Amino acid sequence: MPAINGKTALYGLFGFPVEHTASPLMHNAAFEELGLNAAYLPFPVSPDRLGDAVKSLRALGIRGVNVTIPHKQTVIPFLDDLSTAARTIGAVNTIEITPSALIGHNTDSIGFIRALKEEAGFSVEGKPVFIAGCGGAGFAIAVQCALCGASSLTVMDVDRQRAHALKNKIATVSSTKVSVADTSDLVPACVALAVNATPLGMHETDPLPFSIDELSDSAIVYDIVYNVPQTTLLKTARDRNIKAYGGLSMLLYQGVEAFEIWTGKTPPVKTMNAVLQQAVYGVQK
Repeated sequence: MPAINGKTALYGLFGFPVEHTASPLMHNAAFEELGLNAAYLPFPVSPDRLGDAVKSLRALGIRGVNVTIPHKQTVIPFLDDLSTAARTIGAVNTIEITPSALIGHNTDSIGFIRALKEEAGFSVEGKPVFIAGCGGAGFAIAVQCALCGASSLTVMDVDRQRAHALKNKIATVSSTKVSVADTSDLVPACVALAVNATPLGMHETDPLPFSIDELSDSAIVYDIVYNVPQTTLLKTARDRNIKAYGGLSMLLYQGVEAFEIWTGKTPPVKTMNAVLQQAVYGVQK
């Protein structure tokens, strides 16, 4: 990273804790490759100081920040405006700082869509989609799929009330048909994309989040879990020669989207990906 001086543009991450994050490595590698005099720093912001931290952004001349757990929802009252996706999802992970406003974005959701496009050459437009898990990530992914024109969504969660809340939210912004499945149901054979947005897969002993016995061989499986290179779901799908992708690409492309919002520049995606692979798996691609 270039030496920090009086002209260095500062970017960062608000979260609590932030010690685990790979975002500084990813963004600082991109700044260095593009020759930008900029630095990305993690800021441990406790929940009771979030308002103070947001108010400090302009005073400190910070150019943009990401927001992570536990602040993605609670940061919203401190912002001036929200993107359509952030407003619908009810969560923000990126703050754009303009001369007149602090604008909240959700690049997690669009990062997922972009990961599918870049890795699999896949678009959800006009396609039936299945999503297991209707919490934060699953909620965001489902809303974005609807906004991007998925023909139908089948959602499943152990908390059926949460699944129905997601269905009702999507009905306010999209004509996409949404069905709520029981956890015992098989993934519908017609779906083109099956997504695991539950924590199942983070440990070797976890059961499959859903059965893919009826899934077409031409479908795509995406598992947002990324702490291991290959979850049981991914292995099961690949053993059937079904195209399957892990969640590190979603992390990558949410960062790419944030970088573009802040700088207006196209970041070096290959470099960012290599840094993430090294940080998470200890290998480079």
